[in-house]
Amino acid sequence: MISMVAVLIWPLVVFWLFAKRTPAEAVTAAILGGYLLLPRNYSIEMPAVPSLNKDSIPAIAAVLAASMMLSRDRLRQLAPGSVQPGWFPRSRAVQLLLILMGLAAVLTVLTNGDRLVYGGWRALPALRPYDIASTLGNTLFAVLPFLLARRYLAHPEGQRTLVIGMVVAGIAYSFLALYEVRMSPQLSRMIYGYFPHDWRQHLRGGGYRPVVFLHHGLWLAIFFCGSFLAALSLWRSSTDKMRTRWLIAAIWMLMVLVLSKGIGALGIGLLLGAVIAFLPIRLQIICAAGLAVTILTYPMLRGASLAPTEFALSIAEDVDPDRAASLRFRLDNEDILLDHANRRPLFGWGGWGRNRVIDDRGRDISVTDGYWIISIGINGWLGYLAQFGLLLIPMIFMGLRWKALGLTSATAGIAMALTANMIDLIPNATLTPVTWLLAGALAGRLELGRVDRDASVQAVSDLPLRRNAYTRQTRRHGGHAPPQGATPEGTAT
Repeated sequence: MISMVAVLIWPLVVFWLFAKRTPAEAVTAAILGGYLLLPRNYSIEMPAVPSLNKDSIPAIAAVLAASMMLSRDRLRQLAPGSVQPGWFPRSRAVQLLLILMGLAAVLTVLTNGDRLVYGGWRALPALRPYDIASTLGNTLFAVLPFLLARRYLAHPEGQRTLVIGMVVAGIAYSFLALYEVRMSPQLSRMIYGYFPHDWRQHLRGGGYRPVVFLHHGLWLAIFFCGSFLAALSLWRSSTDKMRTRWLIAAIWMLMVLVLSKGIGALGIGLLLGAVIAFLPIRLQIICAAGLAVTILTYPMLRGASLAPTEFALSIAEDVDPDRAASLRFRLDNEDILLDHANRRPLFGWGGWGRNRVIDDRGRDISVTDGYWIISIGINGWLGYLAQFGLLLIPMIFMGLRWKALGLTSATAGIAMALTANMIDLIPNATLTPVTWLLAGALAGRLELGRVDRDASVQAVSDLPLRRNAYTRQTRRHGGHAPPQGATPEGTAT
């Protein structure tokens, strides 16, 4: 009952946010809050409609609230460029990838009309044309946070709102995580009456790996990693007291990340944190673009046996033999899953577990961990390239056009947080609405182009709902932009 009430009340919270806050703040709070607070054990099921749950309801409510409550008069009060025109992206590349995602979903259903039988007793159902509506609905629900962020989080001020939201949410959530580090992962059971995963996987290092209300402790660790990187980007761009506060926030999030016992997320955070701390904005963007190309091509390299898996195994062996054994197990499963996926390479095997490897005796002998292999197995290479391309192409194009765009540290922070999540998709399936939110913000920024700083600052300073350090500095200087080096988005690199 508590789970049902929490899920059904959240749309009311979203409408309240859009009534009281700016669109950027409302979208950030709606998606982050829903992802972090709502339970996973309750969903609304209807015929031919995908499950309505914590991943889809906040985004659907945000789209409805934005369409109904943001009047033209209210939008005119915002800074030029704060809201992108229309819901469908103007970028040809993004348009093509969205169309390909929908096309891949339809063709996957149409090419998997056969029933699979293993060992004479285990059968996996065929996909029917009836399933097309549900599959397309799942695709649409997945990209709604992307479309929201592209429309409302493209402007530099909106992107700063998103980065601050990541840090504030991470710090607030850290207290719940620290409770579980000490007392064991119990909050989901205590409040919502269930535990989201296998308990044994959350016993680590003589203690506990926190979960709070997410799917798994790995999901929590990668979110904390993104919050840590966002705090570092705010530290790089701030001055005086705010710089010290963001540094303290970054140190706090790093400590929480360590205590969360996510070795992979910690390693990613330290690597990308060093990039933020020591490299200028342009090199941060270029690094993110280079890593995006690597991630996008990783499955091709794995299939061609060109990925440095043995090197990674040797490093893991030096660090922890148990972790090395776990990594080898993952790589072995990736090999058999990739071989199975390549039997239907273009459109994949579809859902219902058809993408898994089952032997002649009807036993499931595969473990699907990395999201990339899940995507290829279900929707084929077309679906993989469309989905991962939509998440990664904005970063790649930013790396090519960084000079013309005049990017700020907030954009670089979003790119680093998204890069961390995308790296984690190689070993894990941590694709969440927050991932799509970050990618949509970058796609919108790329579409928006260069923003005139003085014009945007003057317009934003006139908006009464915005109360942040940047507008306070603007008011102290008589409505004009603060002196160089005093802006939170600073240009010093």
